[in-house]
Amino acid sequence: MAEMMALMLAEAVVSQVVQRITDLLIQEAASLSSVRNDVQILRTELTRIKCFLEDVDHKQEQGKRMQNWVAEVRDVACEIEDTIETYIYKLNYSSCITASYHRRKLRAEIGSIKDKLNSIRKSTQTYQISFSSGGGSSGSLRHLRRSSPKDHDEEDDIISLKAVTTLKNRLILEENDQHRIISVVGMGGLGKTTLAKKVYNDRDVKQHFDCAAWVPISQQCQLRYVLSEILIHVGFVISDELTSNTSERRRKEGLWEERAKERAILDALKEDDLEYLIENELGEKRYLVVLDDIWRNEDWDSIDHVLPKGTSGSKVVFTTRNRELALNADPYSLPIEPPLLTPEESWELLRHKAFPKDATGQWACTPEDRIVGKEMVKRCEGLPGAIVVLGGLLRTKTYDEWLKVQNDVNLYLNKHRFGSQHGVEEMLALSYHDLPYYLKPCFLYLCCFPKDHLGISRRKLLRLWIAEGFITVPIRSCQTPKEIAEGYFRELIDRCMIQVSKRDFSELSIKTCHMHDLMLDFCMAKARKENFSQIIQQQEQDKQTMTTSSFLMDHHFFTTHTRRIALHSGCNLGTDQMHPHLRSLLCFDVSSTSLVEYLRSMNLRLLRVLEVWFIKGNERTEVCKVPAEIGDFIHLRYLGMRDAKRIKMPRSIGSLRSLDTINLRDNDEVVLPREILRLTRLRHLLLPFDTRIPYGISWKSCGIHSYPTHIETLRYVKFGPLLLRKKTTNQVTLKYLQNLGIQFNSSVEVKHVLKTPNFELRKLQSLFMSLNSSDPFPCLQSLSECSVLISLTLDGKISDSLDFLPESLTKLVLKNSMSEKEPMENLEKLPKLKFLRLDNAYSGSTLVCNKEGFPRMETLQLFSLEDVEDWEVHENAMPNLKSLHIERMPKLQMIPEGLKDIASIKELKISEMERSFADRLSAKDGIEGPDFYKVSRVRSLSFSWMLPSN
Repeated sequence: MAEMMALMLAEAVVSQVVQRITDLLIQEAASLSSVRNDVQILRTELTRIKCFLEDVDHKQEQGKRMQNWVAEVRDVACEIEDTIETYIYKLNYSSCITASYHRRKLRAEIGSIKDKLNSIRKSTQTYQISFSSGGGSSGSLRHLRRSSPKDHDEEDDIISLKAVTTLKNRLILEENDQHRIISVVGMGGLGKTTLAKKVYNDRDVKQHFDCAAWVPISQQCQLRYVLSEILIHVGFVISDELTSNTSERRRKEGLWEERAKERAILDALKEDDLEYLIENELGEKRYLVVLDDIWRNEDWDSIDHVLPKGTSGSKVVFTTRNRELALNADPYSLPIEPPLLTPEESWELLRHKAFPKDATGQWACTPEDRIVGKEMVKRCEGLPGAIVVLGGLLRTKTYDEWLKVQNDVNLYLNKHRFGSQHGVEEMLALSYHDLPYYLKPCFLYLCCFPKDHLGISRRKLLRLWIAEGFITVPIRSCQTPKEIAEGYFRELIDRCMIQVSKRDFSELSIKTCHMHDLMLDFCMAKARKENFSQIIQQQEQDKQTMTTSSFLMDHHFFTTHTRRIALHSGCNLGTDQMHPHLRSLLCFDVSSTSLVEYLRSMNLRLLRVLEVWFIKGNERTEVCKVPAEIGDFIHLRYLGMRDAKRIKMPRSIGSLRSLDTINLRDNDEVVLPREILRLTRLRHLLLPFDTRIPYGISWKSCGIHSYPTHIETLRYVKFGPLLLRKKTTNQVTLKYLQNLGIQFNSSVEVKHVLKTPNFELRKLQSLFMSLNSSDPFPCLQSLSECSVLISLTLDGKISDSLDFLPESLTKLVLKNSMSEKEPMENLEKLPKLKFLRLDNAYSGSTLVCNKEGFPRMETLQLFSLEDVEDWEVHENAMPNLKSLHIERMPKLQMIPEGLKDIASIKELKISEMERSFADRLSAKDGIEGPDFYKVSRVRSLSFSWMLPSN
């Protein structure tokens, strides 16, 4: 079993290298002309090995002896790619004399690789399996899914009604003088998190408590993270004294998401200050805090110590696999253990996960599906986690393939019963084994991210997959690497290998994802066993660190062939061990001194991905100076750094000609050299607000003869010559730009960009424009020609009518527009608009949503409309509204009557409004407010940062 998985992962690596060599032979024909025959021979040999791997997989004749052989295949494939790419880079920037030297060196290295390949071919005789002449098994073919069902909401998850009722009653009905602890205990996959989340999101529960917080915990539990998450959920008031060390830019930047601003404030505080805020915010409230997945008694003790007793009825709920912890946390409160599902509940859950819904909203399945499905689900013995994995496995199959899966399930599960943790692991292994080869490295890559961070960004993940070389574009395919990566991501979601954390405004596209605890544990173990990546966590480092090193020295964790290292929070970088084959380095929470020392001293010439979070700068200057040695990482494709106060990039960054993505957006300040304009392959450049791309000397005099003309994403930059309309031949042409974020200081600058021929407005899909001036935006009529523009943010005064907005928009943010004309008249006619935020965008006193206006609106946010006194919602307006957020509208006395007729609304958030406004809506002690009937259909009604009534 393990050998088969290793073999399939090797098949993925070899397939990617074959595709990469093919691409290089086409793209770098001139550079490889003199060694083309040698490179083609290597490609042919790898193709044969690939076919051999497929044969072995198909015949299932693996044994333990195969493991070393497979590792050799994987290593030599990567060595070929590294050798050829290094040669191409050096040749392109060499003189005639040195080019000759590089060619001789390449031929020598190819000769050495040929010897290794011959040795590998001869060793196959040991296994009595010969190379096939071509083709291969279905392992190289992409599965055709039987359906493409919409991602299932958590509401579709089945959980014991008795357990839900028990937990809900104990939260609402039990009253005590101080906070009470309720634990939910059981083995992994039992549905503890699903139970807790279902009750946490219950409307009656939310209304019973003054505030509530949900905090995911990991095995590397950090108290300041837990306290910060609680404060972000419940809201907090903070004095200027505590924020004296907080970045002024972060605190005042109104364009950041609310949570990002709050987290920036809390990151600057000491742990003692956080404990003070917790006491201050929760001490006099009836609060609910849910801590998901606590592992250790000492972690619980540290959290329990700082949580205030609260007022009567406060509750703390935690989920855990540790039964001893659950029994000892509160001697007066018995733990709740979710029961296993009944056969009927098990089949219902499998139907939800394995089948799409038909036109009537029912899960479509044939009688044959029902018979086979019920037989398989019996083997899960009522364990929800196993049933979800099985559902994801079956979702991609035809009926005939279901029968094969049934045999595999019986084979795998005869070893263990599902009453044990081993049975769940066998189901996870079966699900992983069923993945096509091209998905395996994409799946394993997810274990590099810590569990307790705020979800994995879909866009970032896709760019990382591309940078790693996991995405190959078939010959004559019309798809882009991004489109193929989207398909891979979609398939992992459909298979329930990863789960949705957060969707975007349209509810269709996924913003962030995560892995179930059990799936993450399996993924980490598999990645380590296959030497795919090494995940270093605090507990491991404490156990393994030598006195002379801050890096793990145990060869079990690090080998010279390690290709990916992820250091999670609390681990430090060191320089005691070399990693010449390292391709990815992901660091979460690291000091800049440690980072700089590591980058300077280590030979990381093959590095493709460098991602660093929570960078702590020099204590005196708070500046992280990236060392010039980063210019030696000639294969680097993705560079990401975040959470630093100031980052200064070296001039040597101009040598990184393979860079596809630079993501420095989530920092306070970034200083860039003008050499960044040398990065001709750059496609995504993400920067913090107020960043200026340097200029001042002509590009030609700088030795810059080519420019990053293929940029697709450019956010956020200050206006400058890069986008100016010029008559010179040296101007940068950005005709591929799809996503632009730009800041202006005058309306004249806006005119320059809107009229420049340097890029085509018609290709823009997302546009952000901020005008820092008392002058209004000039005429924006040219935006009406942006036929594919779906997201638009305008920050600045708008004096003209809004009739310039294109009908393609699905998201619109108007900030500081201060329009005197009522905006809804134009906006409600946009046929595709799903998300609308008006933030200080209107100075009038009346808002009107007319009949049948906003036909597709799902999210409406009204912020800082301080003069609005009356808001009318007419019949059939916003018929699809799901979420409404009202904030800082002091003159609005009540919500509109028309909201009561919108059946689709699920969420209503009220922030920074007078307490009297909230009292008209809320129901307390069984007494409903006078306006409660208007929101009686709303599932989630929340209030935060409420102000005293005048």
